[in-house]
Amino acid sequence: MNIVKTAFAALLFLAVLAVPLTCSMPELGAELKAAARAGDAEAQYTLARQYFIGRDLPQDLDKGKLWLTKAADQGLRNAQFTLGAMYMGGNGVEKDEARGVELIRAAADQDLPQAQGVMAMLYGKGIVVGKNTETSLQWMRRAAENNDAVSQLNLGLLHLTGQFVDQDFSKARQWLTRAAELGNFEAMVTLGEMSMNGLGGERDRVEACMWFAIAGSQGHPKANYLLMEITKTMTPAQKGEAADRANAWLTRVAGK
Repeated sequence: MNIVKTAFAALLFLAVLAVPLTCSMPELGAELKAAARAGDAEAQYTLARQYFIGRDLPQDLDKGKLWLTKAADQGLRNAQFTLGAMYMGGNGVEKDEARGVELIRAAADQDLPQAQGVMAMLYGKGIVVGKNTETSLQWMRRAAENNDAVSQLNLGLLHLTGQFVDQDFSKARQWLTRAAELGNFEAMVTLGEMSMNGLGGERDRVEACMWFAIAGSQGHPKANYLLMEITKTMTPAQKGEAADRANAWLTRVAGK
């Protein structure tokens, strides 16, 4: 199954850095600590991130783990996911994959898309849990519905190839488009290839060029290669239309 592996060793740092920290003044830091001590799970999670990266507070991984655990024990899904990733990778804690899966599953049960995507990968690859394609697909669909772009990409690819699910170009395009809307470059390139090869419809060089141009503008090497190849077969008018579509798409997405 073409499921992108999650690098568990990096998940902690991704989770820590994903949300901007706003408590930059000492007074606000004091308020945050008071809220965390009073049992506010969100405050505990924010305080943990501050200790992990040393922002406005001296870096202290032990205190970070302490507050992260408190937040996870209260059922905060982001804390559960981050702590679960730590246990899976043995980052800052003794490696305990069973505990890691337990925490990630708890976050997934609360509809955290990233956690659901990881559960899909675990069951798809048979990591820690037994390999189970149907369970993997169930988690993948849940994650995709909750706007996890990687799961949307993978579900689209499965429908495109007919692996584990019925081959359905319409569903493939639907999921790939949703992933592309979230900025997934692999989905954009695949959509371009579908249009270029007429999968699920007539060949459309302009549409293909549009997707290659969007992904290529962000430095995607395959997209830039395909863009150069397809433009060799296009008229100036077609190239201009593709550029207009790409710019319109980028403008619309930027405005969301």
